[in-house]
Amino acid sequence: MPGGPAESGTNLANLTGFPDLVVPAGFTTEDLPVAISFIGPAFSEARLLGLGYSFEQATKARRLPVHTPLRAGDAIALP
Repeated sequence: MPGGPAESGTNLANLTGFPDLVVPAGFTTEDLPVAISFIGPAFSEARLLGLGYSFEQATKARRLPVHTPLRAGDAIALP
């Protein structure tokens, strides 16, 4: 039923207890972030982390934040 608690993948994972990994997947034409969710069966966390990492490396969809300044003494290492 539309609007129900299991409409999104994240809600489905929360309700079932199955692992869910959300990673950046790009940006809309209005420059809003989009994410993709990897949901797996019980105890598949290692596989999901591998899939998420591979997806991020293949797409390079993640951007460094532009509106969150670094704290004094912090640095971000660029790949």
